[in-house]
Amino acid sequence: MTLDQKSKLLKKRWPKVALIIVLVLVLLGIVGSIYQEQSKQAELIQYPPLGKMVEVEGKQMHVYVQGEGDVTIVLASGHGTENPYVDFYPLHEKLSEQAKVVIYDRFGYGWSDKTSVPRDIDTITQELHTLLHEIGEKGPYLFVAHSIASLEAIRFAQSHPDEVAGIVLLDAGNPTFYETYESPSKAVQKIMQTLNNIGVLRMLSHIEAVADTLLQPEEGYGQHIPESLKKLQLAMFLKNFSNDTVIDEMLYLQSNAKKVIDAGHLGDLPLIWFTSGINQQVIQGWSESQEELAEWSTNNKQIILDRAGHYVHHHEPGLIIEEISNLTKAFLQKNRDASEKSEVATIK
Repeated sequence: MTLDQKSKLLKKRWPKVALIIVLVLVLLGIVGSIYQEQSKQAELIQYPPLGKMVEVEGKQMHVYVQGEGDVTIVLASGHGTENPYVDFYPLHEKLSEQAKVVIYDRFGYGWSDKTSVPRDIDTITQELHTLLHEIGEKGPYLFVAHSIASLEAIRFAQSHPDEVAGIVLLDAGNPTFYETYESPSKAVQKIMQTLNNIGVLRMLSHIEAVADTLLQPEEGYGQHIPESLKKLQLAMFLKNFSNDTVIDEMLYLQSNAKKVIDAGHLGDLPLIWFTSGINQQVIQGWSESQEELAEWSTNNKQIILDRAGHYVHHHEPGLIIEEISNLTKAFLQKNRDASEKSEVATIK
């Protein structure tokens, strides 16, 4: 057979070969999707909610409450955090020994449902407000917010100033930084979602090195998380990764930041923020925007953790717990002093 004949034969066969390749890929996608869905259902049985499921706007939202106290510490997770309970483990176990701690899963995270309701900041904060009241929490709240949850914490304080005792930010962005931040395109996020939905990430997660990469967004992450929780964390990652609700949240980032900026600063509300020294070096504008967080409150304090990555609560949990404890004690003492003055004035 001559080269020309081979070329003509290949051209005739190519459409059939292409069709076979497409059919194989479709079949693999279907099999992978079934594998992914069945695995998710099995893991929901294996790892039931650690807290309680509460109806909020017709959907189920997960919340975990631990400890007792006159101040409620609300832990707000950053974008893409597959399971807030596990992520905040380095903090909530110790904090709950001295205060009431609330960890909640926004829609699209943890055990909470997904939702098609747009992820604008007022909707998100109202959902949280409803959740807290549904479980009987009336405040005062001390918000501890990681990453983009700064928008949620600040907006909650703007909307319900009488219910917020203070804000602690964990390498969380200044709203002015997020107003111009270019988030990944929706197309890229949907590709990642597809890889998860057809089971590709789940299959790869059986490789130990891949599983470690999925669970460790940076060096040092997870060093305070018990091994018993890491399988739960992986299951939640494979359940929630890049779902539509999470994607929508990121697409609203700039407009949400602008809404928070337009609502104005927080007066003298106690504001403490921990800044990642590593992020200061690698993210353009991060250092300056972190310094400018001082403009949000006249009662402010910045703590720079030179060797910590973005998940500062996994690098310096002890120092963060100490600052939160001090802030809680200061608020309670202020309330006691005010109560004593009121009693003296009443006697007179």
